[in-house]
Amino acid sequence: MKKFSHRVLLIISVALLCQAVNAGPLSIGEAKYGSLEIKKANITIEFPKNWHRRSKDTAWSPQRKGLPLVGFKWINIESDWKEENMLPKKSDFLGPFVIDLGWEQGSLYIVQVKAGKGKNRFEIHTVISRMEANLAYDFYASANSLAQLMAIDVVIQRVMHSGLLHDIKNYVSEYLEDCEDEEFDLDCGINEEEFFDEKGCGCLLVPQKDAVYDN
Repeated sequence: MKKFSHRVLLIISVALLCQAVNAGPLSIGEAKYGSLEIKKANITIEFPKNWHRRSKDTAWSPQRKGLPLVGFKWINIESDWKEENMLPKKSDFLGPFVIDLGWEQGSLYIVQVKAGKGKNRFEIHTVISRMEANLAYDFYASANSLAQLMAIDVVIQRVMHSGLLHDIKNYVSEYLEDCEDEEFDLDCGINEEEFFDEKGCGCLLVPQKDAVYDN
């Protein structure tokens, strides 16, 4: 995986997106942020609360319809999963490039999506895989032009740097008799802690908050 500075990534972005001149610059007000807990994804993120939410999706736009927008999605993954599976179909991309979000390390992709009739849209995707939790995240921004993408850059940066991972309970047994047996081995792995509750016992996957990523 290639590692580039933010300056180099910006140059690459300009080279890829400069052909998009059919959409003018976007004037938006300052975004205000709220906190969104997504239990199924075991994460809490910030989002632009004064933007329009798109249906039931975790995606928001400064406009009621159309682009640009910023969003977050997640899926459950298996061992043979590939990061490129998170990217839109019928698209060309540059990447992956390593990006340090502070709370986790991700893979950044610069994407051109073929929308047909000579019109394309342009996106940035930051994909994060949590193989130990069988989860993958995708923070993304989508726009009609470079001007639109740059107009919402501060928002997608805020959203994807805001991630707060939750502890994950993996039950080894839901039989209290097993959990009370002193010889019963939970066999928890690295970064896991044993837990016991009213439902049973197992291993608690705890995010490593002191991890340091060299970018």
